[in-house]
Amino acid sequence: MFERYTEKARRVIFFSRYEASQFGASQIEAEHILLGLIREDKNLSARFFHRSHADVELIRNEIEKLIRNEMENRTEMSDRVSSQIDLPLSGGAKRALSFAAEESELLGNRHIGTEHLLLGLLREEDSIAAEILNARGLRLPDVRQDLARHVHVESAMQKSPLDAPRPAGRDGQWVEELSEACIDAGLFTHDELSAEITHVVALREFEADTEALLRMLAAKGLADPQRLPNLAFDLRDETKSAEFIEKLRRL
Repeated sequence: MFERYTEKARRVIFFSRYEASQFGASQIEAEHILLGLIREDKNLSARFFHRSHADVELIRNEIEKLIRNEMENRTEMSDRVSSQIDLPLSGGAKRALSFAAEESELLGNRHIGTEHLLLGLLREEDSIAAEILNARGLRLPDVRQDLARHVHVESAMQKSPLDAPRPAGRDGQWVEELSEACIDAGLFTHDELSAEITHVVALREFEADTEALLRMLAAKGLADPQRLPNLAFDLRDETKSAEFIEKLRRL
């Protein structure tokens, strides 16, 4: 079942078993997977929870409190440590993992990582995990879109990294020499140039008419030139597209 899981994702499942056993649960629930996710992938947690102004430890404490309240309705504190070695997945947890696999395929990934587990938990709406995530401002379409942008930028960088050999041509030599001269003169740094190349390559993932329209909007001051790929993804959402067009009509 876990053949496509990354090492981090597998550790999330391992930690979820531990969390479930600590609460004396008879099976692994979606909220135990969320606890495992927070424990294992600090970068992913900080990336999304920071944006929703939430402290990861506070989220953990809230999950623990909700689980304790639920468990104490059925068993005494002294009986809460599970004696089972290999806890099974609950129906909700199985659905969350199935959703994670679907999200991986939708993003065009071959692996199932912690980011897909997060999407799967958000899709399992009738769970403590989804309740906690939604309460912290995480919404499935927004997280999915954010991860889709990340996949496209990674793909673009793999196709055209800054340090990749340039094709022999009329522009290759002077571009390289001018880049080095500008960096030496302090006009911009190597990282700033890398970021701009990433930005340009990300735009090239779209059709020419899309790129042209976005650049014209930026030239007229109607779009942030540094966020054009983000805007393109946003406008694929019908609601956001309608809102943007209505905003332009009011100018």
